[in-house]
Amino acid sequence: MAMALSRALTRLLLVCTVLIFISIPFQARAVEYGGVGGRPANPRSDNPRTESIFVHTLNPGETKQDGVRVLNNTPDHKTLLVYAVDSAQSTGGAFACAQAADLKTDVGEWIELSKLEVSLDSLTNEVIPFTIKVPGNASVGEHNGCIVIQEKRETPNSEQSGIQLSFRTGLRVAILIPGNIHRELAIGTFSAEHKNGDFVLHPSVQNLGNVSVDTHVAVTTRYFFGKILQTSGGDFPILRNQVSEWNFTLPKPFWGGWFSSSLQVSYDKDPNAGVGVKSGTPLTVLNGSTIWIFSWPKPAALAIELGVLLIVLAILILLFARLRRNQKIRKEWVPYTVTVGENINSIADTVGVSWKLLAQVNDLKPPYIIPAGTRLRVPPRTDTE
Repeated sequence: MAMALSRALTRLLLVCTVLIFISIPFQARAVEYGGVGGRPANPRSDNPRTESIFVHTLNPGETKQDGVRVLNNTPDHKTLLVYAVDSAQSTGGAFACAQAADLKTDVGEWIELSKLEVSLDSLTNEVIPFTIKVPGNASVGEHNGCIVIQEKRETPNSEQSGIQLSFRTGLRVAILIPGNIHRELAIGTFSAEHKNGDFVLHPSVQNLGNVSVDTHVAVTTRYFFGKILQTSGGDFPILRNQVSEWNFTLPKPFWGGWFSSSLQVSYDKDPNAGVGVKSGTPLTVLNGSTIWIFSWPKPAALAIELGVLLIVLAILILLFARLRRNQKIRKEWVPYTVTVGENINSIADTVGVSWKLLAQVNDLKPPYIIPAGTRLRVPPRTDTE
């Protein structure tokens, strides 16, 4: 019992140590999954993006030395595979890393790691040097690849053979080959789809240049009278010669109605800009088309709106009836001259209407004192009177 309690306390202390360790800035910049990951070993102070991305400007035929710091922030000993691959385009156009078995034709082929496997005790790390060798025929523009860190697991069952591979993390490697740098984006499609009761706004942007472009995408949805309902978007890298797509959810508006959604894209078009580098010039802004969306109100809102509509209709009917009555009165009532001793009640009794109606038609005000000789309009006398 005491031994089991001791083991539990030891494990708890180790987990707490891990949580403290990964919370400090050193680990906050690491690319990590499941406690295993890495980061560039030599980040540059002039470019904050190099804390998590390898960024280099190299000429064709040039060689560059660098290193990746491999991390084990788990409570267990880990054996990790480290290898280079080309970049890939994930669903929607986001940056991704190719698989280890995929053919390498770009940056993944340019990287030579000093070792492809490392064993790390709990809460330790190791720097693995590597060399980037740019081929002499490398084209101008940005080339991307990844250094991937993946846990290696031996099959525990002796009857089974082979290796079990678990989760992996990838660090982007961006290599810029100087020359005629072209940074240009174009807005693609922009549509809305009704899905599961909500709306999905689906913009796309194409990179027409030869380098990746950090892009700010903003989708603004407004009520028909102009007030903003929701703003979606964010900052995204768009790789060269690729189309990036996004799906932004617009929850079904409570009151329903007509809404407009507009797309705006802004980026640094200056050739001097780059990954983590701003040129300082004003951003280029692209405006996409505006799409209109109609949404039925939610059931509770529909009940409220129908109730309000019925009340409005009732008020309109009453106002219309009063208008018709007033028109009839103006057309049919006749002049009447007040004599000495008469008041509003006696006149109302004489002509056969309520004193309130008499006061309303003749625009009489409290206390309804009517001097003799005042001209009023009253209902005409019938033949039976």
